[in-house]
Amino acid sequence: MLNARYAPWCYPDWMEPCLSIDGGRARVPVSVFDHAGFRAWATSGAVPEWLRIAFVGGEVLIEMSPEAIETHNKAKRKITETLGRLIDDEDLGEAYADGVLLTNEDAQLSTEPDFAFVSWASFQTGRVRLVEKANRADDHVELEGAPDLVVEVVSDSSMRKDTELLLDAYRRAGIPEYWLVDARDRDEIRFQILTLENGAYRASSPPDQPQHSAVLGRSFSLSRTRNREGRWRYELRAAG
Repeated sequence: MLNARYAPWCYPDWMEPCLSIDGGRARVPVSVFDHAGFRAWATSGAVPEWLRIAFVGGEVLIEMSPEAIETHNKAKRKITETLGRLIDDEDLGEAYADGVLLTNEDAQLSTEPDFAFVSWASFQTGRVRLVEKANRADDHVELEGAPDLVVEVVSDSSMRKDTELLLDAYRRAGIPEYWLVDARDRDEIRFQILTLENGAYRASSPPDQPQHSAVLGRSFSLSRTRNREGRWRYELRAAG
């Protein structure tokens, strides 16, 4: 639950009204309700690492609750690990784990996907560019454009964001593939690879079959089994 209160001034150097969150551990300037203002705040270094933030079509979303380990963090880790290794081994481009800010101005979007992939071709054509970190030309703080694919793992606090707001925003941004995972059900994992076709996302495969990725040129299955302690162990398998 977001706990915010109005504070007369945010930072002495900013000198603007703000919202104080979680007892003052984070201060959010009111300028975040404009996309440019949100980007300035998100890349300023003032955002605590425990705060997950997004700007989607004029709506500012702030998540503070810890990730569910069994149904979110473990699934995200396995997907990141498997796709990252595949992308590196085949030199397809660059893989980005959770925490990287993705911005698309046309879609009025700034968010931190659970995973993103950018091919070398997307960099070379300017479809995606890296935004330099202030005073650090050798490092970057933001991806700008439309990655080849993004992944979101649904949690209780992110369901509306992942299945409605980001679904529409990623579509408007022109991102070719949206991988959507919901592992909260005790009996099954809902795993879809959605492909952008004629301005709309469509399921790449029936839900009971391996999901096909046109971007990576193969199909994938996501499953889980119980480990020796009775907790979940995830597996993402690729088939040529």
